[in-house]
Amino acid sequence: MEQQQPSTDKEVLGKGITRLMTAIPFLIAGPILIYLGAGSDHPIIFLMPGIAFCILAVVFIFQGINTILDSMFKSDKKR
Repeated sequence: MEQQQPSTDKEVLGKGITRLMTAIPFLIAGPILIYLGAGSDHPIIFLMPGIAFCILAVVFIFQGINTILDSMFKSDKKR
């Protein structure tokens, strides 16, 4: 009476990897804009989008990792 471990849902795994790949431009652009804003005369122009990009990067990374873990460990098909 061994329980069979469910296999990874490849479609949901692909969505998680896509979300992680979406975070890469925000990971690069956010710190660059913050750095540009720290050295300019009008920092608000660069700092606000830079902070927003950094927050978006964290959100996309969290969602991507959460989706990947759901594809591996969730047993129901309601995803």
